Amino acid sequence: MSPLLILAWMPNDVEKIRVGFVVSGRISKRAVDRNHIKRLLSEAMRVFLPRLPTGLDIVVSARQKASMADLHTLEQDMLTLLRKAQLLEARPEVDTHY
Repeated sequence: MSPLLILAWMPNDVEKIRVGFVVSGRISKRAVDRNHIKRLLSEAMRVFLPRLPTGLDIVVSARQKASMADLHTLEQDMLTLLRKAQLLEARPEVDTHY
């Protein structure tokens, strides 16, 4: 858990990585805003997918402060959570600056 995101995971039986994003109606009443946050979360996770082991179901839930975060901030928060959960495989550091 972080100020922006909550990360939950468990093994699955399909040897694929499945990722879901949850953005509650409490974060924004407007679906367009919730969908925008989900797209940012998806892009933030995309950077780390090659470094994740297969066979996991991952759920990322946005907290209230995530609605004001930019992509770079979400990427950094995602990296912190994945490291804390020890889900990242050891590879060279991913450069999230384009």
